[in-house]
Amino acid sequence: MPEKSVVLVVDDEPQMVGVVSYALQVAGLDVIAAYNGEQALRRIEERHIDLVILDVMMPGLDGFEVCRRIRCDTNIPILMLTAKSDQTDVIAGLEIGADDYILKPFSTRELVLRVQAILRRTGQSQAEINSGQLHIDLLKHTVTLDGCLVDLTMLEFRLLACLAKNAGRVLSTQELLKKVWELENWEGGREMIKVVIHRLRQKLEPGPEAARFIRTVRGVGYQFNQEDL
Repeated sequence: MPEKSVVLVVDDEPQMVGVVSYALQVAGLDVIAAYNGEQALRRIEERHIDLVILDVMMPGLDGFEVCRRIRCDTNIPILMLTAKSDQTDVIAGLEIGADDYILKPFSTRELVLRVQAILRRTGQSQAEINSGQLHIDLLKHTVTLDGCLVDLTMLEFRLLACLAKNAGRVLSTQELLKKVWELENWEGGREMIKVVIHRLRQKLEPGPEAARFIRTVRGVGYQFNQEDL
């Protein structure tokens, strides 16, 4: 990366902020700290941020509410930190727009690898994919359908682009985890993919029973249906 990516670390525990910030700085990233939700939102307004590392359990505005507010205005990638292993909390974060999560306690090495993987994915640039009235611009990270801009999170965009690049081929959940999240395996990965697919369908399909672009192949995975231009 010719310029340092800027990561906002949000946690009400100063020690945790210090540990995470140091690990990211050693990895060559520029780090900004915030110790509560209100401060985090101000930081985002003040300057460009490439990625947000967001703790869930904070006084005042918790991580879920901060994530919702960020998603109202921007598609900045969000990696959520949670001390809870309850899968419903993880799914709740993904449903409101988080791109990834990591459970406390975690190794700083794992955290840095997750951050680097997200930054690589969001920095990739290629061409454009067209399917009927659906246009996916892989350079600008935008999607238009029937002439209208579709508001997707960065995670939704990556999953859609991955399926579209492999149009006509059924991708298993394991393949999607590897291609989109760059992970060989992930506990709860199947359910997480279902959540993101559901969000995509809500934004792209005309109705709950329709499968205009994304088809579920039971017991196997998902397939992108290429429409004639």
